[in-house]
Amino acid sequence: MTVSVAAMLAAQTETYAQLDTAVTSVLGARLDEYMRIIETEPAGVKCEEADFLIGSCTDSLVRQYTAIRLYSHFTGSRLMGDETVAVHIFDTWFAPGKVRMQSDIDFMNAKIFVEFNRQSLIGMKAPELALENMDGTNVVLFRENSLNTRLSVLFFYDSGCPSCKMESIMLRNILGEGEYPVDFYAIYTGQSRDEWEKFVDGYLQISGSGVRTTHLYDPGMKSGFQMKYGILQTPDIFLVSRDGTILGRKLDAIALKQMLDLLARPHTYGSEESSALYDNVFRQYGTSPACDEVKAVCDSMAMKTLAKKDTLIFKQMAGDLLYWLGARRGEGIKCGLSYLIDKYIHGMPGIWTGHEDSLKVTAYSDILSDLLGKAATGSRLPRIKVTGTMKSGGKERVREIRLDRLKNTTVIFHTEGCSFCEAELAAADSISAADPKARFFIADIDRILDSDPDTACMLFDTMDLSVMPYVTVLDRKGRVIRKYVSLDGQDGKS
Repeated sequence: MTVSVAAMLAAQTETYAQLDTAVTSVLGARLDEYMRIIETEPAGVKCEEADFLIGSCTDSLVRQYTAIRLYSHFTGSRLMGDETVAVHIFDTWFAPGKVRMQSDIDFMNAKIFVEFNRQSLIGMKAPELALENMDGTNVVLFRENSLNTRLSVLFFYDSGCPSCKMESIMLRNILGEGEYPVDFYAIYTGQSRDEWEKFVDGYLQISGSGVRTTHLYDPGMKSGFQMKYGILQTPDIFLVSRDGTILGRKLDAIALKQMLDLLARPHTYGSEESSALYDNVFRQYGTSPACDEVKAVCDSMAMKTLAKKDTLIFKQMAGDLLYWLGARRGEGIKCGLSYLIDKYIHGMPGIWTGHEDSLKVTAYSDILSDLLGKAATGSRLPRIKVTGTMKSGGKERVREIRLDRLKNTTVIFHTEGCSFCEAELAAADSISAADPKARFFIADIDRILDSDPDTACMLFDTMDLSVMPYVTVLDRKGRVIRKYVSLDGQDGKS
């Protein structure tokens, strides 16, 4: 659709040279139709599409009409986040003079709109605000490097605003009945302390068990809240994430409730719903996804969330994927798990800053990372004597062997009552029967625990035996060349 609109703009430049109303109505309808088609795309995609359409115009009048039409569309859009596209169009095309607006007044109005919106766009860090509470104590919101474990709601209102009274009553009911664990900052934008206190007593007495309410105002008008949050009229509501990122802006009470229903309550990582989601995602790769396939899923998940600056959904999806991968066996799965941890959890410390993040994601990823690093590829197995079955050349014999002396051998640790273990042992029998040179050393971890608990503890300390069976392949020098191998190709949940 983009190409066809752009082609129309370029091909009919001469026709549009005079830009009569008949022509602009056709062009405007086409542009409006295209905006409807892409309205669910993230702001970044809309910015790219707008640039492409404006840049496709070879005639200055057509370019001007197209740029103004698109700018007006995004400033007037009711979709949250479209202000970002309007700011981008102004900064890219109007501010540097590549396209002129119809008048200096229009340009000035656009500049005011942009300057009053650019600091509080979706995905940005909430600007710091220094205000006073009713006791006259200074309160600083969203101070740099400050930590918060709860969502924050900012409600800007004025006592003489009829709509503010209605929103206040709705907020009182929503927050009082919903038991949302949020910090509610009611910010009075006027200057009369008496009117402020009357309004709070009459409309903003919130009794929700999960809500912490703070009443604030700016008696000296020094905080700059108008410019920082684009408060040109009231009421106005913002929702800010636990890490200080703006999740919602220019909300009303109903829209806020919808977002809180989705976001306010702690996310349960590894739920049945999230497990079913990733079961479906990985179904296309069969029972043994390759490492590159798992990496592709990780990157796709990040692209679809971080590209929209939606760090909250990214964290939920990445955490769920961590739990899904962590509960499964297989060489490709473990390789992809390591990639997820290194790139998107340990590699993004600025995102995982909340209390729940540390408790449920980063701490778990630390445990998994430690397990993945045991008996690493390129190293020798630990210097531990283990009793097991050596299978080679069609013969089997029970031997006590020091693991670091094994060479050209596939080592299998298994446990009783494990269906995957039985499948791997059967596969080892088949391989051994078909290839006399194949060597296997097979150890039953249950027997080792019963007969020699100290040895079992050393094995658990030095190898990742959290997943059974554990199959690793050694080269002719006794170095690990593969881990978490599946001999029968049936990887799955451990």
